[in-house]
Amino acid sequence: MPNKVFNLITINDLPKESGVTDDLDNFRFSNGYGFPLSYKNFVKEFGYGLTLGVFIIYIPMGDYGDSVFVRSEEIKNTYIDDVLNEDIWFDIEPDATVEIVKRLYPFSHSETGLYLFWDIDSLHNGELDIYITDFGGLGFRKVAKDLYSFIEKLTDKDQFKKYDHFANEPYPSTFEVYEKLC
Repeated sequence: MPNKVFNLITINDLPKESGVTDDLDNFRFSNGYGFPLSYKNFVKEFGYGLTLGVFIIYIPMGDYGDSVFVRSEEIKNTYIDDVLNEDIWFDIEPDATVEIVKRLYPFSHSETGLYLFWDIDSLHNGELDIYITDFGGLGFRKVAKDLYSFIEKLTDKDQFKKYDHFANEPYPSTFEVYEKLC
């Protein structure tokens, strides 16, 4: 992924919170794959904060409340039992199936109610497919093959509406550093 860059402008000057960087390389999903390369690059470059004005992309921060490990489990616990019991109360189509939803790993949540997931069985060139949903009428949509493409699509005036029907304009190409509160 040599020529890819995150086209984001950092809008404040707080010190960057990079989390537990050892976990970026050492963590393994249940199938043995590690975090996607674009995510690792994002965490190293930006860290913990608000992306595109609304998304918190959770990073490894141990047992801190907004750690990817803590938040992923909290998000998954709101729906996974229903999926396993085939009592699905949200739209899965157009791009997912029950089998895909079972293996999705949540890693981000927006202030507008959107969630981002990796399909942990979709490894290609060090990346995992990214899905987006609102657990409502949007269904699960495959939005990108990496975090670079995700950011490009949501900030593009011709593509953003496909992934967020309620947005009136493309997302801003911004990142706001957040302080980790003890």
